[in-house]
Amino acid sequence: MTEHAVFDQLCDLRCAVARSRAALAAGADIDIRGLETEIMPLLAAAKHTGPSLREDLLITLEALRHDLDGLESDLRRQHDAALAPQATNAYDVARSQG
Repeated sequence: MTEHAVFDQLCDLRCAVARSRAALAAGADIDIRGLETEIMPLLAAAKHTGPSLREDLLITLEALRHDLDGLESDLRRQHDAALAPQATNAYDVARSQG
């Protein structure tokens, strides 16, 4: 994989993460299976990046990590929001039986 292709694919991944976050914000369910499969070859190829591009690559990878951290937070919020009504319902049932 060429160095240019690594940067292009990292950019594509950042866009995919941004689309996923927007979909979550709109209330959609998303599927992130396969994301790791896309990232691992890029990380392997990045190890062979020439010295002149390493700083740019590090910045791009750090930005992707930040994007993924945001996606993780969004997924946790969605998960917690889905569990809240269940917890409330369980509490109401227990209270009515007690």
